[in-house]
Amino acid sequence: MTGVTINMNVAAPYISLKEYSRITGIPFETCRLMVRDGRIIVRPKELAGGKVEVNMIAMLKDAIANS
Repeated sequence: MTGVTINMNVAAPYISLKEYSRITGIPFETCRLMVRDGRIIVRPKELAGGKVEVNMIAMLKDAIANS
């Protein structure tokens, strides 16, 4: 066998930071710091006060690239 195939399902392409915190078990404030330093990839906000949305597709691609 020359390659490995992994099938992944992403429930939603974008999720709130609060939901990401709940799913991963990482404390919410730690997630906020991880967004600031770039460890969590987020969707660009259209408004300054907009909700932070984690880009789950980009996070998956990053995890694959760094594995």
